[in-house]
Amino acid sequence: MPARSSLLTKQMLLITSLAVIITGCAINDSGGKPPEAPITLAPPVSLVVEGTCDVTGKLEDWLQVTVPVREQFQSRLNEAAAKNAADIHDDTLYLAGLLDTVARTHTPDCGAEVQRVLITAMTGAVTALQAYFNHTLSGDLNSALADPQKGLSQAASIQNDLITRMKNQYQLENNLTPTPSPAS
Repeated sequence: MPARSSLLTKQMLLITSLAVIITGCAINDSGGKPPEAPITLAPPVSLVVEGTCDVTGKLEDWLQVTVPVREQFQSRLNEAAAKNAADIHDDTLYLAGLLDTVARTHTPDCGAEVQRVLITAMTGAVTALQAYFNHTLSGDLNSALADPQKGLSQAASIQNDLITRMKNQYQLENNLTPTPSPAS
């Protein structure tokens, strides 16, 4: 009988412990995750112009990084702009990471202008989202993103011109006739 009593005591202790743990979890459950801390970001690194676009490979290497990153940035920015302030934390950090990628990419001489436009536009967008999330944005988000959106469009246009330049240089290097530029 003492063994049965000991087993019963252990079972009651286990049930009581589980009840306390479950109740404790329910009491501490606030129904969601705690609010995120305000976003604080460092400014992007300085532009590094290195190499010449006369070396077609340098131009291509730079374009292979900056074009897809700009496209990813634009896509994610459009998604973030449609969200509530509380829901853009991860988007803001992701976009800041893309900005850092572009800013750290060494730029050949002919890409310096577009790199500046791109970094300025991306910085403006990240700053606006940061202020929106931190509830320090004066005005609405769409207005704050107007100039960065224009800058991203301008960067896309200049990058397309540089893609045409790169293709023509490769054709000339391979003794082929360059492709005419598309009519604007």
